[in-house]
Amino acid sequence: MTEIKAKEFAIRVHGEQQYGARPYSFHLESVVQVAKELNLENDIILGCWLHDTIEDCDVSYQDIKREFGRDLAEIVFAVTDELGRNRKERKVKTYPKIKANEKALSVKLCDRIANLNQTISDEKFDLLSMYFKEQQEFKEKLYSPEHNVNTIKLWGILDDLVEKARNIKATNNL
Repeated sequence: MTEIKAKEFAIRVHGEQQYGARPYSFHLESVVQVAKELNLENDIILGCWLHDTIEDCDVSYQDIKREFGRDLAEIVFAVTDELGRNRKERKVKTYPKIKANEKALSVKLCDRIANLNQTISDEKFDLLSMYFKEQQEFKEKLYSPEHNVNTIKLWGILDDLVEKARNIKATNNL
């Protein structure tokens, strides 16, 4: 599979969706950049482009499978939030899928890193607080010291960002 195909597909299906005041492609490119900075494998980069397609677009698991194959469909499905009454319930129901697929976990970590970086950069303190509050459970449910070296590097980057968020929170009395 080519990255160009995944990028074009994702941008097309996200259509006019926005990431804050920016086109959604801004978010997708940010997530992909995290993966590329660590030279992560192609399936993870493609998963970064496609990670929100099932959750946020009129795209099914079968659509991803048909276009990109079963392995990539499994990655995208794993990071797709399950249904729930609220964010916390959706996340708790989704964590087991992510934990069962280390490539999906890498995609989710790239997504979380990109979101947290942007939240810090944009000084969106309400979102920063949300990510900060979720971090303990996120790590408890998904971290394993047996992850591969690149996944451990992603956890380290995320831990550094969370510490930065903690300092911002303290400085701004959030």
